[in-house]
Amino acid sequence: MLHRTTLVVLLLLLVPAFCFAQRSETDSLESLVKNIPSDTTKVWLLNKLVTGLRERDNSKAMEYGRQAHDLALVLNYERGLGQALENLGWIHYRKGDYSRAFELSTAALTIAEKFNDGSAIARCLNNVAAISYEQKQFMVAIANFKKAYEVSKHIGDSVAMSRSTNNVAFSFLGMESYDSARVYAERALKTSHGKDKLFLVGFSYRTLGDIDVHDKQYESALTKFHRVISIADELGNVFLKVSTLHRIGKAYYLLGDPDRALSHLLQNISLANENQFKNEMERSLKLVSEIYASKKEIGKAFDYQTQYLAVHDSLYNQRNGEQMALMQARFDSEMKEAKIELLLKDSLLKKEELHVQRSLIYFSVGSFVLMAFLAFVLLYNNRVKKRANDQLAAKNLEIEHQAQQLRNVNITKDKLFSIISHDLRSPLASLRGLMDIMSIEELTREEFQTTTTKLRQNLDSVREDLDNLLFWAQSQLNGLQSNPTFLKVRPLVEEKIQLYEEIARQKEITVVNEIEESLSVLVDRNHISLIIRNLLANALKFSKPGGLIIVREKLKGDLVEISITDSGVGMTSNDLRKLFNVETHFSNPGTFQEKGAGIGLLLTKEFIEKNGGSIWATSELGKGSTFTFTVRQDTNLVNEEEVV
Repeated sequence: MLHRTTLVVLLLLLVPAFCFAQRSETDSLESLVKNIPSDTTKVWLLNKLVTGLRERDNSKAMEYGRQAHDLALVLNYERGLGQALENLGWIHYRKGDYSRAFELSTAALTIAEKFNDGSAIARCLNNVAAISYEQKQFMVAIANFKKAYEVSKHIGDSVAMSRSTNNVAFSFLGMESYDSARVYAERALKTSHGKDKLFLVGFSYRTLGDIDVHDKQYESALTKFHRVISIADELGNVFLKVSTLHRIGKAYYLLGDPDRALSHLLQNISLANENQFKNEMERSLKLVSEIYASKKEIGKAFDYQTQYLAVHDSLYNQRNGEQMALMQARFDSEMKEAKIELLLKDSLLKKEELHVQRSLIYFSVGSFVLMAFLAFVLLYNNRVKKRANDQLAAKNLEIEHQAQQLRNVNITKDKLFSIISHDLRSPLASLRGLMDIMSIEELTREEFQTTTTKLRQNLDSVREDLDNLLFWAQSQLNGLQSNPTFLKVRPLVEEKIQLYEEIARQKEITVVNEIEESLSVLVDRNHISLIIRNLLANALKFSKPGGLIIVREKLKGDLVEISITDSGVGMTSNDLRKLFNVETHFSNPGTFQEKGAGIGLLLTKEFIEKNGGSIWATSELGKGSTFTFTVRQDTNLVNEEEVV
């Protein structure tokens, strides 16, 4: 038997002219498969025969395909089985049985991948992608077609490359991406040379004709379609002819030639019915009905409409069933792959588990001891590290605080040097000038009185600035010390009002002391004396002639709010934000152009805070300002008054 099989193969390879001189290749193959023994060679010949028949006579192709499949199973011939599955998958695809086509094609793909058969892999990928196209999953189809192209390119299979390129073009056509479809169809046409690619040439022209129809270039489309018919007749490719006859009929109808359209469409219906191409028959029946309706031949239109509805209903039910079956087939395929993968993983895991268990028997005690030791070391290190980090954070905070204090001292120092070099020199220079005038010229009594008044104002300003500077220098050098004592507030306020009595008289300002006689506070005497003096001087400085200044108190629990309100020029909100800030403090001239060093309010704030209080200001431009500070009450006196 082996000798006889070998002889047949030699005849096929060495004397093809003798076999095919009078008959086509498929006819010769059909005769051969009937006369050779049932071995792997017969499976190979049957598969080759089915490949040649599946686009010409799908009924006969189905019969031989099943023979190849069954024989391959009996012989346990996996390669032959894979090719038989691929052929059967494509035949079922042409018949519209997509779920079965998907099942067969994926099974064929698994076998092809097992043998790393690039050509078979590319063909199976094309089958699977074609099914995705029919489900209108165009991007999925294009991805698989391109994958098939790459596989074909890797093995140098130019036929499979052209087929994949044509299929990409057809998928873009389905997406109505006509420019992309044209690019890929023309690319496929350029690479399709030789008799083995003649079908692909027809496929390319059919796609380009469809694009021409979309662009309303009907004459150009018909030229391409007729060329496709010639190729289909030469190859005996029934499906290519059926699918193109419908397109020709549609193009003639769109050109306004219904009679020629009917001629091609009726031929198409007959051929499609004969070969069970129901999709093509459905489209042609519908178009024929429309054409007869346009010709007012209502009877024929109704007849073909009835036939169309019958085919459409049959396909509708089939498509719905196919959709569910295809979904189930995809699910079953994925589940099968998942189960196989799970079984493999489970086997590996069990082996690994045994290995681990064996290792743990010898290693567990040592590991436990080592882990306990490491845990102790890590815990100890974490504690040491945390303690060091806490100390470092405290030191960093202390350094930052000291740096901020140093920055503030430097800012104040720079301000003081500016004051000494400008604000103090200016009144002293004025004083020196007045004294020079008095020593050189003889002044009248009125001139002398005017000069001495101005001189006194300058001296008062210089004295206040010097007092503030001396207090500030003392606080910076020795640290600000507070020695609180119980004292009455009203007498202190009266004392400062009398100190500025002359200035108030000159500016016609009334100063009212509303502090209660009994009010006693716990505060450093020198500090509150400077606080009241600076705030009162500030109020006089910015009060308008004829203005009013009121000093009053308000009890707030254990604290007393003492406020000094003036009816002066007031301040903007921007100036209010700059008050009491060592980095932004400033000094404005008074209503009589009085000058100041600008350090009085800063020193006031420092003294108030040192005595446990706080200070703030409110103001309205043009209406005056109120400066308020808090000090602690003499609680002993308050309690005694409550007992009495």
